[in-house]
Amino acid sequence: MRRQSLIRVALLLGPLALLGCSADQLSVVITTARAPGDKCDFTDDTTYVSRGSVDMRPYDVGSGPVQSSSFYQVFSWENNLSVIPLVVNGQTIDPGAGNNFVADTAHFSYQYSGAGQTFEDEISNMHAVISAGAGPKDNSVGFELIQPKAAAKLLTIVNTTPQTLLVTVYVSGKLTGGNSLTTNKVSFPVTVYQSASTTLTCPAGTIPSSTCGEVGRSSDIVCITPS
Repeated sequence: MRRQSLIRVALLLGPLALLGCSADQLSVVITTARAPGDKCDFTDDTTYVSRGSVDMRPYDVGSGPVQSSSFYQVFSWENNLSVIPLVVNGQTIDPGAGNNFVADTAHFSYQYSGAGQTFEDEISNMHAVISAGAGPKDNSVGFELIQPKAAAKLLTIVNTTPQTLLVTVYVSGKLTGGNSLTTNKVSFPVTVYQSASTTLTCPAGTIPSSTCGEVGRSSDIVCITPS
């Protein structure tokens, strides 16, 4: 976890490279990946993370072995389009909502560091609105970065050797005024691995550890006593 730099350009070109997506890429921009914070609410836009990890070791809580294969991440975003009221004969017909962006689809692609492995692109329906002129401080969008097909494949190939799954995502949608628009692309690396190949069975009175409700996120899975 690091403090956000005052130089926003450095952040945009650092941990989250902005990869061009369309001519509109600077209109609605996904920026930094927010740290979950002590309350796991991702509300603090001044702290961010540059990568994550998932321990996919099998664990058993009494109903048979299961494995973690998800990683939820929240990003700040902003709408750089202007609020332009529509005025006719001195009367405001539209207060400027025409440049509000309504997101409807998240697009995912993957690169895997393990040799000989490729992953299909995936899409996910979503709904999010960011108003014209809105900045990143009070606006965010969350994604389940490891989509179903990617998750299913990882569970068949992951082992005790850590690998990197580089997730690239962008969002498409429309302005309230009707024009189609896509955001920039952002890439976020997730380390995937098994801390052990054997199934972890927690004794009575203990449970598998979790971070922000996700078992295996950001640390090895171990048995802990609930507080």
